[in-house]
Amino acid sequence: MANRKFGRRELLRMAAISQALSLPLDLRASAKSFLVYWGTYTEGGGQFGNGESKGIYVSRMDAGTGKLTNPELAAESPNPSWLVIHPNRRYLYAVNERLETGGKVPPGEVSAFSIDHKTGKLTSINRVPSRGGQPCHISTDKTGRMAMVANWYTGSTAAFPIGRHGELGESTAFSQHEGPRSGAPASGQPQIHCHSVVVTPDNGFLLSTDTGLNKVYVYRLDPSKATFTPHDPPFLGLQKPTNPRHLALHPNTKWAYVSNEINPGGCTMLRFDAARGVLEEGPVAASVPLDYKGRTSPAECVVHPSGRFVYESNRGHNSIAVFRVDAGDGSLTLEESFLPGGETPRSFAIDPTGAFLIAMMQRSGSIIPLRIDQQTGKLAAAGDTLKLPLPVCAEFVGL
Repeated sequence: MANRKFGRRELLRMAAISQALSLPLDLRASAKSFLVYWGTYTEGGGQFGNGESKGIYVSRMDAGTGKLTNPELAAESPNPSWLVIHPNRRYLYAVNERLETGGKVPPGEVSAFSIDHKTGKLTSINRVPSRGGQPCHISTDKTGRMAMVANWYTGSTAAFPIGRHGELGESTAFSQHEGPRSGAPASGQPQIHCHSVVVTPDNGFLLSTDTGLNKVYVYRLDPSKATFTPHDPPFLGLQKPTNPRHLALHPNTKWAYVSNEINPGGCTMLRFDAARGVLEEGPVAASVPLDYKGRTSPAECVVHPSGRFVYESNRGHNSIAVFRVDAGDGSLTLEESFLPGGETPRSFAIDPTGAFLIAMMQRSGSIIPLRIDQQTGKLAAAGDTLKLPLPVCAEFVGL
């Protein structure tokens, strides 16, 4: 076999992946228990917080039974609406989605914490500006060198370096979304709203969704510099009016799925060429029964670790949609729209073993553990409901 020559970019990517693989895995299916961190809304009034919640909370979860302990305050933090765990399990990062006050939008922030694995408590490391309004989503690259943030209100994507001790540096990359809305136009001027940032498994690309522009942006990552640059082509403009909110990649990296934050909602399958970083629009699957006439607004989208099922939350219908994935072409078939009880399932999370789905009902202030049938993907009640004001995110740390 002829010797292959690698370019500088490819060598950097290979080194980044090698470093990532040498880090301790955060969530192992063999773990007997997990710390589960809950992001909440603490301020903003009404559905966005009224002071009852104080920040980030933590529970312990038995990996065998799914039983959760009552949430305890891990750290005070304003509107930590999305969380992510560093690949080395030692640090947690949160966006601080500051909301409108007196008609003005306060600048958003991003917070770093260290994790005490014995107590679950978090210790603040630092907090930096997010370079936009109302940051709502955050991820890290696979090496743990950088964090990426979606600024919802101002419609931008920003990157931040992560230091040796988990601290966040000032932003090193920024992209302001702009241009006309793709596909069928909405009425009036498009509202630009970045809603999720997802890193591909090879650490090569960052995918960023914009609900207002109906686009999925594609950036090339450079973890060594904690930066990203627009790819060619720089985005996929969806032709169907979907308002892409949250994106989840299939384990085979050939497919991706996005929740359609538009009535009547649904879930769009995307084909992804991981080598070239190119997305192609696929079919849309309805996420609620055809006879449902009320309004629905899908929010969260998660692929099961097995790759056989996709789950999506339906606000309005107050359900979790269960889809079966076609192993041949990645298309989705709706198996059920499960009603866990409660109102506004803004988010949910699947535990690392793939046995449980934890639904967070924002308006009802409830956390509901559900068991996943490994053959059908369908859901069933799995334990006691926990109470927590305005829960909107969950992250697991294996113990």
